[in-house]
Amino acid sequence: MPLENLDDTAITILNAASRRFLHYGFKKTTMSEIADDCNMSTGNLYRYFPSKLDIAESFVRVLREETIAALRAIVSDGALTPAEKIRRCIRHKFRVAYDRFHNNAKAYELSGELIVERPKLAIEWESAEGLIIAQILAEGEERGDFFVGDATRMAKIIQDTVFRFTGPTVIHEGEYNDIEEELDAVLELALDGLKCRAARNR
Repeated sequence: MPLENLDDTAITILNAASRRFLHYGFKKTTMSEIADDCNMSTGNLYRYFPSKLDIAESFVRVLREETIAALRAIVSDGALTPAEKIRRCIRHKFRVAYDRFHNNAKAYELSGELIVERPKLAIEWESAEGLIIAQILAEGEERGDFFVGDATRMAKIIQDTVFRFTGPTVIHEGEYNDIEEELDAVLELALDGLKCRAARNR
């Protein structure tokens, strides 16, 4: 179901399903349980979502839209330099991933299920975030702060570099402040590299 078509009932279903997914796990949750939580028949639930996987996908798409909106707000802040925008965007992604996955095996299970069954969803999310990072990199190159070359390719490299901090595998990491300190060091290394490239190409 397209996000723009979500009505109040669909949102109620997503909220009920997400509570079950994150408490009991995706595999142990049934459509009938979700229907009961929404005070509707299972048949009516199927009218909104053909399967449990479709509910999970819509739930994650809503989360993605919220994350992308937050990143766009950072990009549109004219008071920030491109380097500051990169730092804030990646830190925001880290905060979201940590809050969602750290010590939360059920969220990790849901993510793994979707990656296997709906890999296009993860690719779409990565691409949407990559476009935002590429936009910041292009802005930095235009100002002379960075030398980027292919902004799309460089955005992908940055995403790959910070994936340990911003993906579901953050569930296996330690305390927030310790990981954030490591992330900041990685970001400074990457940004210093872009700045050095700019200096060499002046």
